[in-house]
Amino acid sequence: MSWKPRFLFLLVTSVPAFTGYPVNLSHVEVIAGVTYAWALYFLIANTCILMVMGKQFYTNAAAISAMITMPVVFVGSTVSYLIFLSGLGYELGQSAYSSHYVSLCISMLTVIPLAVSIVGVLPFQSFEQNLLRNQNGVSKLEKFFLMFLRVFNHILYFVIPSILEIIREEGQYRRSAGSSLTSAPELSLHGKVKRTKQKLIRLIRDMIQLGVEGICASIQYIPIWAVEISQLPDKSRKI
Repeated sequence: MSWKPRFLFLLVTSVPAFTGYPVNLSHVEVIAGVTYAWALYFLIANTCILMVMGKQFYTNAAAISAMITMPVVFVGSTVSYLIFLSGLGYELGQSAYSSHYVSLCISMLTVIPLAVSIVGVLPFQSFEQNLLRNQNGVSKLEKFFLMFLRVFNHILYFVIPSILEIIREEGQYRRSAGSSLTSAPELSLHGKVKRTKQKLIRLIRDMIQLGVEGICASIQYIPIWAVEISQLPDKSRKI
């Protein structure tokens, strides 16, 4: 199947996610914050991505979605809970914000894979090669588009897989290190709170490190590409 029917299929599938129709018409909840409509749409959308894009792409898209969702939902809910404990939050407490973050989680795990799939199905590498092979030269606007394609392809096919590989290796290391602690005695309540705090701090630190690494890896070749693209023959000056 070519990219055009797949792109159209994913675009139609994403209409409820980006418009809210008709999933927002239902208010019957499976659990607090998640309606039957959103739960069903979540399953349908992810199944469509798996069928259209394949297992490997889907697993990468799901990993990217989890990376983005985790700090937003879990860190946000933790901050909200701390504000509630300080007495400055909502009077209703957990019942006021818990359903909000559950709803946010299911929404992000639906919308982000769809957005990544819609972008990923487009043949950006073919677009880039067609511009480079153009015998009539390259206009200024096409040079800007070519720079965008270079950066995007680099992020999609190099930066993101590298980050996912780092996360996988780090997870394997932590699991092997944590297996030696299985025989440790049961922690007290204070010890459990302290361990949870340490895990949250480690999660925030890891996300900041991955963010900085991703930004640096994304822009490291921009000066080289800028010089290369600027040397392409200009369409307006080509004889």
